[in-house]
Order: sequence, then C-alpha cells, then structure tokens
Amino acid sequence: MTETASSVLAKGSPISQSTCRSSVLHVCTSCRAPGSPREPRDNRAGAKLYRELRATFHESPLRHHVEVRPAACLSLCPRPCGIALTSPGAWTYLFADQHPGESTRHIVECVSLYIGTRDGFMPRERRPKPLRASIVGRVPPNAGGADVSA
Repeated sequence: MTETASSVLAKGSPISQSTCRSSVLHVCTSCRAPGSPREPRDNRAGAKLYRELRATFHESPLRHHVEVRPAACLSLCPRPCGIALTSPGAWTYLFADQHPGESTRHIVECVSLYIGTRDGFMPRERRPKPLRASIVGRVPPNAGGADVSA
C-alpha cells in the first residue's frame, strides 16, 4: 500500500503543506442501498459515508487541504455511494460503489495521492485497488485551451 499524504505530513517529510493542492471531496448524501428505506435521510448510506469522511478528514493533517462537502445527488443511484474529487485546474474524478465503514481508508489514500499531484491526474495503477474498479469517469481540467490529450 502506498504511503498517504496524511502519514507523510505527520512525519514531517519533504511533502509540505504548501505542496498539496486544495481539493473538495463531494459525497452524495442521498445514496442508499437498493431496497433500503428512503427515510429518514440521515440513515442513508451516503449520509453515513459523508459523516464518516468529514470526521476522518477533520482529524487528519489533510484538514487544511480537503473540504468534505455533502452533495444532494451525484446521479449514481444504481451504484451507491458516489463521491467526486475536484480541485481548480485539475482533473475531476467520479467514483461509485463506496460504502460507509469499508471505503474510508481507500478514499483517504486516493485523496492523499490526488492532492500531491501537479494536475490531479492519478494513473489507474497508482489509485487504491478498490477505486480502480469503481471509477465512473474523470473530467479534464478547465485548462484554458491547453492540450489534455496526453
């Protein structure tokens, strides 16, 4: 397993807080497992995952670089729970199939990789294994006409 930016920052390594990109992790709070009750909304898997990730990042050295935001719906209903990772001028990623209690460690590892990149690009082989299969898509950065075909 790759070392996360959280553990790197905690050790005081060469990756400083100034080299990490500020990012937003959107978590779909309306996601729910098929057949699970629609109400109360706070009991939905997406709402639980959001609370779990918000608490995890709030307690980590990454709290100054990652804002965890609720998203009303990411339109990934057949594949709950959905998350999106974005940063200005960087690739945006959309993942499905995330689960409270199971996915947090892998999401933190992925976000740690993402914030340490120059442009947000994360090659498939570098992403945590569970987030390789659960990717729904990635969107190129709005680079003002720059070539993003590479």
